[in-house]
Amino acid sequence: MARPGYRKFHGFKSTVFGKNIPCKHLLDYAQARELAAEFTTLVEDGGIGLLIGEVGIGKTTAIRAFKEELGERSCRVCYVGSVKHSTAVLQDFVLQMGYQPSHQRANLLRQLSKAISQTWIEQRKKTLLVLDDAQATEESLLEDLRLLSNFDIDSQEPLILLLVGHPSLQNRLRKPIHLALWDRLRMLFRLEGLSLEETHQYIEQHLRAAGGPVELFTPEARLAVFEQSQGIPRRINRLALEAVKRSAQNKVNTIDENMICVAAGVFDGV
Repeated sequence: MARPGYRKFHGFKSTVFGKNIPCKHLLDYAQARELAAEFTTLVEDGGIGLLIGEVGIGKTTAIRAFKEELGERSCRVCYVGSVKHSTAVLQDFVLQMGYQPSHQRANLLRQLSKAISQTWIEQRKKTLLVLDDAQATEESLLEDLRLLSNFDIDSQEPLILLLVGHPSLQNRLRKPIHLALWDRLRMLFRLEGLSLEETHQYIEQHLRAAGGPVELFTPEARLAVFEQSQGIPRRINRLALEAVKRSAQNKVNTIDENMICVAAGVFDGV
């Protein structure tokens, strides 16, 4: 397959500003370190955690990075990342735990409980269930997961539950129907956008990871990216990639603020 035109023109060795950048190339910044510490504490202590942030802020990427760092040493990680019917979510978790999932919710909960218990008893490993886009889940699933998190073995909590979603999830969990779950939270973290300096570093990190020229964007262009994206990584990626493609098409070796404004116009109203 032929390489995209911008790769050849700018000398990139791989896709730039992609969402699946290897974890080793992710930007190391203060908020990411704080979140990693929160994740570690949650895994060590057990319980329920809540990670919230705007769409495209980097929640899923943060989970991916922590999962890779955690490995299979002390915890078994099961992740469901798309909006599904509650039964389908439980089936996905059961399947990742190595069982053939039932079609009945009551049996699914028993299967999960058994798998979590066996993992702890036989391997001395906790189980981390990660539910992404949790703001869109059914009420019954949240209650099922809360009930699932109630049991312990030898005074240990072998199950860790991490709910991830839009900030609206926090308000939803504070409603009386979910008060029992809210009271069990041991971690609440809101991921915010990057600062101006972090946006500069983010752009440079992605350029370097793809093997391209790190000075491709002028300082004024990086400022324009920050202003247009509000420091939200997904917006940065989309805007910066569009500018890179246009620079290659126009055979321009440097991206300035005017090109960023043109690229931003492509996504107006999107």
